[in-house]
Amino acid sequence: MFAYIQIINQKSGINYGYVSFKFSNNNLYISALKGIVNTDKITIPISEITDIDEDTYYGWNRIKFNYNGKRFIFLYSGYGEFDYLRKNMMGAISIN
Repeated sequence: MFAYIQIINQKSGINYGYVSFKFSNNNLYISALKGIVNTDKITIPISEITDIDEDTYYGWNRIKFNYNGKRFIFLYSGYGEFDYLRKNMMGAISIN
């Protein structure tokens, strides 16, 4: 799956761009397609994700969560990515 993502780190600022992501072995794997500086591949154990929230932003679905001191924001315009991310996270944690 593909999405536009923002990663907010209070110490180093905001990174953003398009990524591919998948779920496997209770992990969320994120790989940069273009635009994310110093963050080529990220592995996030689903059980360590906290503060999940979902809303809309100018009509686009958005899922936000915290992991390892960073805020991850996935933004979708359609094509099932939102449902895919939500469904796979629900197994380990519940969305507010």
